[in-house]
Amino acid sequence: MAKIKKERPLTLNQLAEYNQEVLFPFMKENFVGKKEFKKFKNDMTSFKDQALKGLGDFKQEKTIGDEQDKRRTEILKIHNEALKRNKILTQAEAERIARSSAF
Repeated sequence: MAKIKKERPLTLNQLAEYNQEVLFPFMKENFVGKKEFKKFKNDMTSFKDQALKGLGDFKQEKTIGDEQDKRRTEILKIHNEALKRNKILTQAEAERIARSSAF
């Protein structure tokens, strides 16, 4: 039967040497530092600002589009009613279409 070599605990100097040679280089390769994190944070803040601005623009555009669709629907409704009555618009209907500013 072979003798099992017992491992001894590291001394403080051995631990410091291990940290310098193995642990710190590993951490530097796998973890971000303050500078990298700050750059990442700034990039994300900038992206968030751009995304929120884009969403605001989109929301405003959608609101305007919804209003235009509503006016167009109203005009189509007026035209359909006129078609049912001999295909002639009344003066009031023509004025409603002119006021709607749909086109």
